Amino acid sequence: MPKFSRSLFLIAGISLMLAAMLSAYGFHGLPGKVPEAKLASWAWANQFQFFHSMGLILIGLLLDKAPGSWLLRIAAGLMMLGLVLFSGSIYAEILGAPQAIGEVAPMGGTSFMLAWLLTGVAGFRIRTRVIPA
Repeated sequence: MPKFSRSLFLIAGISLMLAAMLSAYGFHGLPGKVPEAKLASWAWANQFQFFHSMGLILIGLLLDKAPGSWLLRIAAGLMMLGLVLFSGSIYAEILGAPQAIGEVAPMGGTSFMLAWLLTGVAGFRIRTRVIPA
């Protein structure tokens, strides 16, 4: 398996662990401290962190089939950027960062959309070699 794929598995594993921890904090530590709307935003950011961290694992698996795919490498970068800009900015804002930090969340959402598009195109382009029996 290519080193980049293995790195994506490690990053995804760390992100998924953090998502589980942040989910627990959102459920046990935030109620009563922040308004319900912010709890809903926290849950949304957390859900997106889970889904898109799994997306990194998918990209890592696809890179094993197409190790030279620049589309998958760009998709991985966009997915990680989206995790920081979308989920990270929402978490930060709810934890007390200036409200303006949340204004980068849409850029993270756009990063996610582009990452999924590139992943789909790259997956479509992967050709499997059939070895005659």
